[in-house]
Amino acid sequence: MKKNFGTLLVDRNLVSEKVLSEALQRQIIFGGRLGTNLIEMGAVSEEAVLKLLSSQHGIPYATAEHFDHIPQATLNSIPNDLLEKFRIIPIKMEKNTITLAMEDPTRLDVVDEVGFQVDKVIKPVVASELRITYALEHYYGIRRKARFIQAGPLPSSPPAPDAAELVELREEDLAPEEIQELAEIHIEPLNPLDVTEINKALWAVQNRDDVAQALIRACLRVMDDAFMFILKGDSALGWMAGGSLAPPAHFGAWQRTIEPGDVFGVIREARAVQRDAGQALYAANPWLDDFSVKAPNEIIACPLVLRKHTVSAVLGFCWDRNLDDEEIEFLVRIMKKASVALEVLILKSRILML
Repeated sequence: MKKNFGTLLVDRNLVSEKVLSEALQRQIIFGGRLGTNLIEMGAVSEEAVLKLLSSQHGIPYATAEHFDHIPQATLNSIPNDLLEKFRIIPIKMEKNTITLAMEDPTRLDVVDEVGFQVDKVIKPVVASELRITYALEHYYGIRRKARFIQAGPLPSSPPAPDAAELVELREEDLAPEEIQELAEIHIEPLNPLDVTEINKALWAVQNRDDVAQALIRACLRVMDDAFMFILKGDSALGWMAGGSLAPPAHFGAWQRTIEPGDVFGVIREARAVQRDAGQALYAANPWLDDFSVKAPNEIIACPLVLRKHTVSAVLGFCWDRNLDDEEIEFLVRIMKKASVALEVLILKSRILML
């Protein structure tokens, strides 16, 4: 049986099981590929990751030098829409053959489609996610995009399984009452603060973006606009948004250093929902102009806390009113539910890695 990448890392003594577990947790929270998270942690080098992937798939790998000074003719050999869609970079072109750097060179469907579109022989090589992201931005101006969600009902989802099935995944650091809530199904009609559909949506998530989407939709029940950020190291990074305002251009690449007294610094330390008048927060945080030149009536900052660390935050704008206590409690509750949903994804990823 072919071993997965994480198992190979441990078997070859490149990382310990503890480090692998931490990297899997970071992958669920921050996104990206497993190798990217290990590189960012300083656990392994980029070269070590590429050598292992090359050995695993029997495909050559591209080094940093392969991305330097790529000829313009090579860069122009593949349409930009394919580069952006598949996150690929042509690094060499010889006669009828294009050497294509890919995050996942086993995607034969991508190789076939690109080869058909450009009428060339495609030779795949494995490259790190970090190198490809940099090259897409450097050579083509293709930046990471954030998803934008219009206000509306939660998408339909399959019925939640019996609560006992979820308990099998539970660890000591998961709150039993929150686990139970995620599996509950009610039949009474929805009201804005009812959590029935939110429970279903969070139970059905397959990845971190599903969690973010369900959370944004839930927040929009009481907010006019919601902007979700990842808090990673000393930076706040744009992730997902929804509501009446379109997010800033390239919100997926939006980044700001977290300061102790700004909105992100406060909720990171407090790990609790914060609210304030929009004018006051705009005066103290001028960068909020990135989202609206006009201050809303009230801004609510909601932290997503995972294992006692604030890993994400939602900033909500209310234009014509202030939220009442019941609505604030609703936000506290759904943030806890989203945290549990991420915990379940982490557990699932660990199961698949065994």
